[in-house]
Amino acid sequence: MNNIRTVRITFAAVVILTALIAGAIWQNRPFVWSQERQITNGSGDSRLVDLSTDPSGNILHLAWEDNRDDTMEVYYKRSLDDGVTWGPDVRLSYLTPHTVEPEPRLATDGKTVLVFFSNRTSTGEHLFYVASSDAGSNFSLPIQLTHDLGGQTNAALVFVGSTVHLVWQGYFNDGEEYIFYAKSPNAGLTWQPETALTSTTTAQDRHAAIAAVGDKVFVAWSRFYQGREAIYVRASFDSGVTWKPEVQVSDYEVPSFLEFSAIGSNGTHVHMVWNSQGIQYSRSSDSGATWTTSTPLTNTTRQYIAPRISVVGSQIRVVTAAISAEGDPRHVRVASDVYYMSSSDGGQNWMKPASLTVHKPEVLSLAPVIWSYGDATFIAWQDNRDGRYAVFFLSRPDFAILRGFEWQLLIPIVIVLVAATALYVGLELRPRPAKRRIVRKRRAHRRSNRRRGRARG
Repeated sequence: MNNIRTVRITFAAVVILTALIAGAIWQNRPFVWSQERQITNGSGDSRLVDLSTDPSGNILHLAWEDNRDDTMEVYYKRSLDDGVTWGPDVRLSYLTPHTVEPEPRLATDGKTVLVFFSNRTSTGEHLFYVASSDAGSNFSLPIQLTHDLGGQTNAALVFVGSTVHLVWQGYFNDGEEYIFYAKSPNAGLTWQPETALTSTTTAQDRHAAIAAVGDKVFVAWSRFYQGREAIYVRASFDSGVTWKPEVQVSDYEVPSFLEFSAIGSNGTHVHMVWNSQGIQYSRSSDSGATWTTSTPLTNTTRQYIAPRISVVGSQIRVVTAAISAEGDPRHVRVASDVYYMSSSDGGQNWMKPASLTVHKPEVLSLAPVIWSYGDATFIAWQDNRDGRYAVFFLSRPDFAILRGFEWQLLIPIVIVLVAATALYVGLELRPRPAKRRIVRKRRAHRRSNRRRGRARG
């Protein structure tokens, strides 16, 4: 019995020790940024990319505008392995020649993928979209969503389950610009009537951004008034049915560049960034009713533009483009790089901004977008380092390295556990001395009975 107990204790110790060692090694896995990878290789310019993943990660979706066919069109591609490899470019649109900037934006719930873009018709620019019901394998023909006279552009959308929340900028011939909202309860199959979230006739409301968690929906935008600009937000607590009054988040300032806001939420707090004298940050702890005084996340030695934000729990990640100039006034050389900043404690403290690209003058990395799930972060942007704009991509971690590390860790663990299990089973099934004595006695007793029976016969 002592030998049996020793075998069992040894086996349990091997399993526990293996798990502890594997856990310690996993904590020190290579969680680093990947190398920049060029994702598009068309003959034209690839610009204004957007990025999304399914809720569980793994499948990445990209959409961008591209003039490789002499007209600006919307293209799409996806990765099934966290951006390590990518499928072919897929053309999604057939735009009119008068369409200048379709500005594609996409979102997915895992199964359905929606890509929105602008297309000019005889009555102005309108929002169109294509839909895939099989995670991007196939797409529908373009469907026109908006029909108002004037223009509808700059869409932004987000999935909550199968509900799609959509905002856009509508402008009219008299110069008025408003923010509109619409909702689809069934992943884009049908849409409820649009709602105007702003109605001022003395200012222009533009560049809307959206975030949603559960029944809470948050929409941010910039308001331009008499040469000055400020950031506003509205919230809905019933999935877009009714809306709280708008709240001004930033002071009016003379913009050095068009102000763009980005908004994200984990359901408890709402976080916002925008460009104005660097990248500014503010958060709300009461679902958008009040906001903290803005905090600068960057210095003002560069011109930071169009930030994007991703919020996962208390992890906040922001990406932006930073423009710098050098040279004398007669020959100014401009460069732009992608900068990344993050907070791991819900915006209380921020890491110093880090440049993810380092370019020589006259090379521009612009319009970066970001998406996160769990600890993973994905970033895409447009870059003209080769003389034309192409889409570039990087991730943290580098999944090519991480998966190689996983196999290197998994194989010896499996070998150790299989060997320990085989040895344990062999020892458990081996006849033990006491058991062998009992078996021998029983066999001797049966032979003795048989001899007695023959003797009586």
